[in-house]
Amino acid sequence: MRINAIKLLVIAILLPYSIAAQAGIRAILDIEVIKGENVEKYAEIVTFDEDRFRIDFVGEDKKVTNETPYIMTTDGGDTWVMGDKPKDRFYCTSMKTSEFFKVVGDKVSGAIDFFNVKAETPEVTKNFEQPGPEMHGLKTTHVQIETSANAYAWFLFFKFEYSAKVTEDIWYTPDVDIHPVRKKWLNAITQSGNSIIDQYTNDYLSKLPGPVLKRKSVTEITDERKKKTKIQEERASYTEVTEVSSEELDKVFVMPKCEMMDENEVEEKAKALFSAGRIML
Repeated sequence: MRINAIKLLVIAILLPYSIAAQAGIRAILDIEVIKGENVEKYAEIVTFDEDRFRIDFVGEDKKVTNETPYIMTTDGGDTWVMGDKPKDRFYCTSMKTSEFFKVVGDKVSGAIDFFNVKAETPEVTKNFEQPGPEMHGLKTTHVQIETSANAYAWFLFFKFEYSAKVTEDIWYTPDVDIHPVRKKWLNAITQSGNSIIDQYTNDYLSKLPGPVLKRKSVTEITDERKKKTKIQEERASYTEVTEVSSEELDKVFVMPKCEMMDENEVEEKAKALFSAGRIML
């Protein structure tokens, strides 16, 4: 049964004590990425109840197969299963949420040391915050957040220097809380062990006290030596929300039987999640 997308999302995802009356929810997050004249569209299918949460990363056609990449938890967000299909084989791994982000933190720290990168902690600034339009019966707050950072490294006799700026227009609702599974995920990001990641995520999340309903972002990355800037825009919104029966949920949340990822594959999965912005929203 098709129902009101954002309102249902708030009732079911963000107010877990209301879920008892419903079996579960499936919501589709449509994402559009614009790079110059190139427009890429894809989607995330989010399926959940009070303790189980799964995100399938699908194309524009929104079709899920046995080889669709995904992340999933069945224990309230303490442990996540990550599945992917590199090199024509399907892999999966199960890791505790906190350990996953410590692996990420260690890899980032190792890369910085190996390439002798000098990186500054990103500066997160709230440009403005004002009442937003009502969305599906809910009050919203419109906040614009600007993140800027600089980094450089020496390779042989050449200095590579980059600056980045991300301007995000975000509409969140202050009326409800965030789902406990999402809270555990976000909290783990702030405890990766890498000071740059931890401070940045703490600064960023402190400016978003409520769940995000809509987001638009513009990313500018400048090669300071060549004086060239690449610009990318991204838009994300929830659509096509439906109720899911308990029987169907049990089929969705069956633990997989597949080959285990090695450390490099786990690292690549983490990079993909970060680069697509899938960890933060």
